[in-house]
Amino acid sequence: MERVYVFSMGLRIWHWINFFSILVLFITGLYIGNPFFIGSQGVEATYAYEKSLTMGLIREIHFIAGYILLAGLIFRFLIALSSKRDRMFIPKVWKAEFWFSVIESVKEYLFISSAKDSYPHIRPTTARFAYFLLYIALLFMVMTGFGMYGMSNPEGFWASLFGWIIPFLGGEFPTHMWHHWVAWLIILFAIVHVYFVVREDFTKKTGEVSSMINGYKVLKGKPVDAEDLE
Repeated sequence: MERVYVFSMGLRIWHWINFFSILVLFITGLYIGNPFFIGSQGVEATYAYEKSLTMGLIREIHFIAGYILLAGLIFRFLIALSSKRDRMFIPKVWKAEFWFSVIESVKEYLFISSAKDSYPHIRPTTARFAYFLLYIALLFMVMTGFGMYGMSNPEGFWASLFGWIIPFLGGEFPTHMWHHWVAWLIILFAIVHVYFVVREDFTKKTGEVSSMINGYKVLKGKPVDAEDLE
């Protein structure tokens, strides 16, 4: 067993900032889509201002978290340009080994084969492909979110940058719905992600959970994708 430095400090910082910004965006987004002013724990809309529980405040928090998410994505792509180890979200679909590894990973996840039979990977190919799709989803959320945000100032920066996506998706309401549906897909990804990370740690003892804190994984034998750290 050998400790291998996998995740850079920049990637780990981005991971946790990304996590908290998505969490805030999802909670505030649910409120914006369906304000729960009234309820056993809520406040009637008439008295919401007295409690500082206003749609304006929730939207402001949502937009601040959106700016943080956008800044985090820009930072993520910048560190990918400067470090080879930070490009492991790119799936090598042009290689036969990629698809062979995908089949092996799926068999393992379906309990057809055991963890001990699989080849060690720094980052499994199925995870690479899933992260690639996640980045596309996050970019979509940024584009649709700031596209709708720009409608408050049709001549402003965000409207000129992402305003085209609203007519492209068929109008404001379809854009809102796509924004809502993809948000749920990201949350579904997060749930599955946590399950597989914990499962990987229990079955292979690789330090998968702690690796996003200290940067190290514990691997047995030379990883198939070791060249990605060189």
